[in-house]
Amino acid sequence: MNANEISPKASARLNRIQKVSRYLRFLIYISITLKTYILLAFLFGWPAIIYDDKIRMGISQHHIYISSADMPPEILALWIVKMGLAIFGQVILSCLFWLYEKGILFSAKNVRYIRFIGYYLMIDWVVDYLVQGYLKDMNLSTTPLVVGFLIIFIAWIMDVGRMIQEEQELTV
Repeated sequence: MNANEISPKASARLNRIQKVSRYLRFLIYISITLKTYILLAFLFGWPAIIYDDKIRMGISQHHIYISSADMPPEILALWIVKMGLAIFGQVILSCLFWLYEKGILFSAKNVRYIRFIGYYLMIDWVVDYLVQGYLKDMNLSTTPLVVGFLIIFIAWIMDVGRMIQEEQELTV
């Protein structure tokens, strides 16, 4: 067997990764579509998809808004930022799964996408912190912040491992 050929066992594993990645990308696309509709429906007063009533947006346990006009402007702006970041984060996640679907498991793009997911979690936590500060309802967990740091750390380790692998492939 040539050193560059993939063994049948590894090929079966790669096929499973590709199939699951395709399925997850499909679910992410559905989620992006629904999240975009919810954002637009809340902003423009469109009806909800499942029921005829308007969409209610729960910002925290004690702050539920029926329309964007009821929401304080700074909370509305932060909520739009949060929703935009969530949609963009899902697009990045879809791009990562697209690379997995193509069989690209360890590349600089993979590391960049994974690092972005860590930054997304940290930025999302900051936006939540600002929202809770405006509402004077500080009920916030630091878990997303810690997980974001861990994901960035894991992306850094993957990047170093990728560079070591590339150096070894160039060595005769």
